Amino acid sequence: MKRTRFMIAVALLLAAQTAAQADSRIVKLCGPDHVNEAASRGDVRPNPEGFYVTSLREQVREGDPRIIVSTSDEFYLCTRPAATPDMDTTKALLLMHERTVRYLFVPVIRRDTRKPS
Repeated sequence: MKRTRFMIAVALLLAAQTAAQADSRIVKLCGPDHVNEAASRGDVRPNPEGFYVTSLREQVREGDPRIIVSTSDEFYLCTRPAATPDMDTTKALLLMHERTVRYLFVPVIRRDTRKPS
């Protein structure tokens, strides 16, 4: 019985440390004072190809280096402007108000929130 309690305590400690690491990665990669840019709970949808970000109308394919596995219960989205300095003026002006995925933090354990039919 004592051994079981010890194992549970160790697992909880490791989970807490992993969650803290995930939070520090968000701050490190997205910047301090960053807020989750996922528009709603269903903004990021898993599909066989990877993940689809509805608000940005962007597919992020499985294996993309912008996908970071997280211990959080929710998707966390960091974006960047779609226009880049190396674009020509016309294209940069067209994409001036567009955003694209910078990092997508994906929960390790995705809970299905849909109700059974």
